[in-house]
Amino acid sequence: MNTTTNTTTPQKGSSIDEALGQTEFGGWISQNKMPVISAVVVLIVGIFAYGIFDHFKTERENKYSSALHQVVKDKLTPFREGKIEAAELVKSFNDQWLEMGSFVGAGTFVVQVVDALMAKNKYAEAYALVADADQRISNPQLSYFFNIRAAALAEDLGKKKEAITHLKKIAGSGIKYFESKVYLDLGRLYLETGDKEKARSSFQFVIDEGKEVEFKKVARLYLEELEG
Repeated sequence: MNTTTNTTTPQKGSSIDEALGQTEFGGWISQNKMPVISAVVVLIVGIFAYGIFDHFKTERENKYSSALHQVVKDKLTPFREGKIEAAELVKSFNDQWLEMGSFVGAGTFVVQVVDALMAKNKYAEAYALVADADQRISNPQLSYFFNIRAAALAEDLGKKKEAITHLKKIAGSGIKYFESKVYLDLGRLYLETGDKEKARSSFQFVIDEGKEVEFKKVARLYLEELEG
């Protein structure tokens, strides 16, 4: 007599559900499989999309850097040698740069061009370029280098209030490079524009917080002049 044994093969789906149901979180997943699967799909698609975006962003930025590098290479040496005028250098640079929006990589090229203009006493052109860069490029480190140059250029152009604005921006940025010098210059400019209280406060900051002995000495001399 043949004995037939009935074996029931467990359903794969139900086994998974039973396993998931053994924990509270697993039970939640079991009851919400479709939303969970959808969320995972969205996450995976998002990762791939970001990778594609990052790839094209890198390509675009490399293209921008190459274009600006070419301008600096082609125009900076002739300008320094007196073979072309400041206007041509600035126009060539701006023609490339203006279409790049807030591209951070432009900052180092801006500094090179501005320094070349400053070396030739082309203060107006240099100031216009560096002030524009500070408005367009949002980067704390670059902002320091832009504003330290902009302050010096504004003062050379007789724009002392603008110079104060640039120095205040540095002072409020949290960047501590040559902090004593920044406050010493602020105090001097406040004094020259008639704001003695702010001048006093700036000089006192150098004395109280400054690290460089020479700057402290100069600040004390300014304070003595104010008190006298």
